[in-house]
Amino acid sequence: MRIVGKTDKGHRRPDNQDRYVAGVLANGVCFGFVADGMGGAKGGSVASGRLCRIMEECLFQQNDNMAMDVEKTVLDAIDSACSEIYHLSRKDENLSGMGTTISGVTVQDDECTVYNIGDSRVYVLRNGVLNLITEDHSVVQQLFRQGAITEEEMSTHPQKNLITRAVGVRSDVDTDVSRLTLLPGDRILCASDGLTNFVRKEEMALILADSDFYSIPAKLIEKALRHNASDNITAVVMEY
Repeated sequence: MRIVGKTDKGHRRPDNQDRYVAGVLANGVCFGFVADGMGGAKGGSVASGRLCRIMEECLFQQNDNMAMDVEKTVLDAIDSACSEIYHLSRKDENLSGMGTTISGVTVQDDECTVYNIGDSRVYVLRNGVLNLITEDHSVVQQLFRQGAITEEEMSTHPQKNLITRAVGVRSDVDTDVSRLTLLPGDRILCASDGLTNFVRKEEMALILADSDFYSIPAKLIEKALRHNASDNITAVVMEY
């Protein structure tokens, strides 16, 4: 399993509130997660940073555990981070309302488990076809599912950046979990909305399919910057 990641603050943001964490444990479990923080000048980076730190700590505590329950470890880490971020925001008015998305995967043998809260995304490229695995927790996604707007209208809707679920906004949160079996050559993309809002799916698919593996995140970010990305941009790519 190969893993590579990169993040950039984009053209207009003064700082980067995105974070990512990725690695391979001694027991063979691979992981990659992207977190996109929100909540004022300071809160977003605190929330996403705390989440990624707790996720990494919890996973590496299981480093040599061959009987590791991967899904439980990840969900416990998210729950712990959610509670910590929420209570920290209640104590410090400068952090009030902070929260963060999280999207990512764990891979054990050929089993890939996908986790999602918010509007960061996970895609899988297989045989040149890029498939979106996660579903956004957002206002526009709800409107689309209700038939109130079209898929084309989602990208220009005035509420397109409003999410309906995040880590730390409340003391607990539900995590969407799905599973798929990987095939050799599959490439997984975990991305913040700074990438997916500014790079078309077809463009992402071409870069994922045709680029040298370790150059993919940089090329994806470069494409977003060429499209005048106004948000932080993060991509983690894994290849089975």
